[in-house]
Amino acid sequence: MGKIIAVAIPKGGVGKTTTAVNLAIAFALSGKRTLLIDVDPAGSCAEILGYKKEEITSDIFNVLQFNSSFQQVLLKSPAANLNFIPMKHLTYIDEIRLGRLSTNEKLLSNILKPEAYSYDYVVIDCPPYLIGTTNAALIAADTVLIPTMPGQLSINAVNKIVNHVKDIQKKYNSRLRIEGILLTIYEYNTRVSFATKKNLFRKYPNLIFNTTIPKNATVGEASVNNKPVLIFDPAAKASLAYINLAQEIIQKRDLINLENQF
Repeated sequence: MGKIIAVAIPKGGVGKTTTAVNLAIAFALSGKRTLLIDVDPAGSCAEILGYKKEEITSDIFNVLQFNSSFQQVLLKSPAANLNFIPMKHLTYIDEIRLGRLSTNEKLLSNILKPEAYSYDYVVIDCPPYLIGTTNAALIAADTVLIPTMPGQLSINAVNKIVNHVKDIQKKYNSRLRIEGILLTIYEYNTRVSFATKKNLFRKYPNLIFNTTIPKNATVGEASVNNKPVLIFDPAAKASLAYINLAQEIIQKRDLINLENQF
C-alpha cells in the first residue's frame, strides 16, 4: 500500500502547500506512482498546478459527501506518475458542512485506504490548523511531515503539532509517526535561521531532515506563472532541494523495509 504522508502545521506562510505539491512532483519524477490530495478549504494546490477555477468541477469535498466516487475526481497533473484530487475554494456554508463531515474522524481514512494500494506515495496538503480535515488526514496518514520556517512562532507551531500527534496516536492512529521536521524558506548565514535550527535540533534531534528548502525567488516567480517550481525551473535551488527531500524519504523507507525483512 502507498505510504500516506500528511503535510501539516498549525501556521500559515511556512511553505506548506508549496512543499506538498513539489514533494509529490519529486516523488513522481523519481518514478513513484503518486497521489496528491488537497484537503485545505483554500484550495491552493489546484492553482499552483495551473488549474483554473472553472476546470474544477468536483473535488474531495464531493467524495466525503458521497456525491462523487474517488475515481471520478482524479485529475492529471503536469508530471507523469502523479494524480491529483483537488479541493475547490469553499464558500463559508460549505466550510461549515466540511467541518461537520470532519467530525466523523475515520471518514477520510475509510475512503482513502482502499485507494492507496494503487500508489507508492500519497501526499495530503492540510489546512494551517489542527481541527477538521487536518485531524482527519492525521488519522488516515502513516506519517506527518512538518514544514517550518525560521522564527519563534514557527517553533511554537512545531511544538503544538508534535503534541497533537501524540494525542492522535493515543486516540485514533497508533501507527502514526513524524516523517520529519523540514526547514523551509531557509536563509543560510542569518542569525534567525541558525537559532531556529539549533533550537529544533536541541529538542527534536532525530526528527530534523538533512534537507532544507532555501529561500528562493524562483518559487515566487513560479507561483505568479501558476506552476510548481519543479516544473517552472527544475534547476532552481528550491527545486533541487525538493528532489533531495523526496530521495531522503524514499531511502529512509527502503531502509526500514530492508530491516523488516530480517
